[in-house]
Amino acid sequence: MHTPCLSGIGIHGATRWANNTPVIQLSGRWKRNDIFWFTFFHEIGHILLHGKKYISLENIGFEGSNEEYEEEADAFASDLILTKKEEEEIISNEEFNEDIILHYAEKFTTHPASIIGRLHYKGILSYKYGREFFEPIDLSL
Repeated sequence: MHTPCLSGIGIHGATRWANNTPVIQLSGRWKRNDIFWFTFFHEIGHILLHGKKYISLENIGFEGSNEEYEEEADAFASDLILTKKEEEEIISNEEFNEDIILHYAEKFTTHPASIIGRLHYKGILSYKYGREFFEPIDLSL
């Protein structure tokens, strides 16, 4: 389910249950493919790991939120997109260019933006690098 972004609120996604059906809401915040897929897998992690009683609001602290659950969902999403072993192999490079990123994206069957986003997050690449790989997500239905 897509939910429009609320101005000034940093919510990327949320998970809740309607009867016995899990509901994932994604906001499209920043409308970048790497963030969208990480958030989607993060919310799936909550469904699979934490069950019906835990309500997740991504990037928002609230009474009842559980930092350990958030870290577990982050690890779940990270590992689905790129395992630690794959990440270590990529990071072992001394330089990064488009050919290297594309090689690893094909080798590990992930999108180049997911690799670049991970390297941005880890502080290995400048946030200016690789913008051409961040395809905007169109969530209009």
